[in-house]
Amino acid sequence: MNRIKERRIELGYTQSMISTYLKKTDNRMDVGMVSRFENGVCLPTEKVADALCTVLQATKAELWGEETAQEMKRKSDEQKAIVELISRTIPFGRENAIKRYDLAKVLQVDDRKARHYIGIARLNGVIIINEQGGDGYFQSDDVKDIMRQYKQETNRAMTILSRRKAIRNRLKEAGDEV
Repeated sequence: MNRIKERRIELGYTQSMISTYLKKTDNRMDVGMVSRFENGVCLPTEKVADALCTVLQATKAELWGEETAQEMKRKSDEQKAIVELISRTIPFGRENAIKRYDLAKVLQVDDRKARHYIGIARLNGVIIINEQGGDGYFQSDDVKDIMRQYKQETNRAMTILSRRKAIRNRLKEAGDEV
């Protein structure tokens, strides 16, 4: 059950109005995301769900149903626990860096799950440095370390965007809208 669209229309709001409001919580929100939420394609993060509840003047249970509201809460609690665990486990300082294999062992998970946990922590604002030299992961408040990580991640993103260009061109040639 998803009553987001129904409630939005009851209040006389457009998807654009909702996305503008949600941008205050998460600047990635756009009309497309509002549509995905309305169509049940994906669920919002806890912060975005709370913002949706505020703007639509409804509870999570009213918008998504009690079962989904409980699932959202469970996932949110799980993510908070992962962020806390990663924050406590990954040490501060390059000299204390922990290799991914050792991190997975400490966390008692496989390598893929360890990387997943790191991704969740990063999405939640934990700055985790890992340099190309294979020194491992560490946290840092040093602006130079953070800048190197920022540049490294920017380079990765640009590489991905460059690879997508050829795919995009081929899809356009085939007549698909992208």
